[in-house]
Amino acid sequence: MTVINSNSAAMLTANSINQNDRAMTSTMERLSTGKRINSAADDAAGLAIATKMTSQIRGLDQAGRNANNATSMVQLADGAAEQISNILQRMREIVVQAADGSNSDSDRAVLDVEFKEAAEEIDRIVDVTEFNGKKLLNGEAGGVGDSSVQFQIGANATQTLEVEFSDFNLAAGTAAITGAAQTYSYDATAAQVAGLTSFTLTDQDSNQTIVDVSGLSSTADLSGAIDTALGSAYSTSVSGDTITITAAENKVQTLTLAGLGTPTPSPTPAPTVTGAPDVAGTPMGADLSSYVSVGMGTDFDATLNALDTAISGVATQRATFGATMNRLEYAVDNLASSSLATATARGRIEDANYATETTALARTQIIAQAGTAMLAQANQKSQSVLSLLQ
Repeated sequence: MTVINSNSAAMLTANSINQNDRAMTSTMERLSTGKRINSAADDAAGLAIATKMTSQIRGLDQAGRNANNATSMVQLADGAAEQISNILQRMREIVVQAADGSNSDSDRAVLDVEFKEAAEEIDRIVDVTEFNGKKLLNGEAGGVGDSSVQFQIGANATQTLEVEFSDFNLAAGTAAITGAAQTYSYDATAAQVAGLTSFTLTDQDSNQTIVDVSGLSSTADLSGAIDTALGSAYSTSVSGDTITITAAENKVQTLTLAGLGTPTPSPTPAPTVTGAPDVAGTPMGADLSSYVSVGMGTDFDATLNALDTAISGVATQRATFGATMNRLEYAVDNLASSSLATATARGRIEDANYATETTALARTQIIAQAGTAMLAQANQKSQSVLSLLQ
């Protein structure tokens, strides 16, 4: 049928031109930005995955910078500890010299002057060694009363490294004490156990463990329930009405029993604690503050032994610093490798393939030209009606 008002050929061609124009615009956008996904409409699922990868990459890169900062911080502490070690070596040399019988009292007095100044310099170095405003060697590197620092060396939560910087002050020297496993004993009769409505154990860090008391009727039942709830951190045994809980670690794990129902014992059972926790020592090994005011003293053997302990303690702490620096170096390399691998994976999702996109651009440009020519032909077709009107 020959018509004028409805030019279906022209409308079909115009629609094809519009579709091709959108495709050409999308291709040009990808070529101009370098990304295959420029909006959620391009690839909704791909955008979600790429966004998560971006968070991971940025976290890994920041963790790498954190690890480098941590390395610098530990290097600074180790450099100061090296000087303290050198001073202790010189102090020991002075004591060896003073202990020789060829020296007069005046000679020893002169040597004592250098000895005192050297000791005072140790405390001065401890007081001035700082990184970004944090004093590193005075026992408060991690805050007041806390000498440990936690570094965030991963992209996600709990991916941290804790470093002990210790306290190098002469007056803060303490020896390490090896403790014994802590044991806690509770008395609980069968009647008391049967009356339990709840049972909670709380350690010194306020961590709570809830023990399931349903169906318990004896002290042995309660002991077994406690053992199951606490897991490998403790071992539990029972003898008569006494439950004994032994900590696997040599540290303070004061456990508090709470939540007794009817009948309520009077007084509430409290643990009987035996054993002592481990106590970490500090590099100096003992209180050496007298070296600043009194000097080396007259018991040269005792002073030499104390200095040997201090030199060994500082060397041990420096070994910790060295091992930490090596570990941080490995962490930085691993973070860089993980970031690269994740960025490569993200690129496969959101980066534009220029070979594909340039081919698509050439195709859409040719189709645009052909479509324009066909639209002209479709519009010209309707003019044949005029021949019928002559």
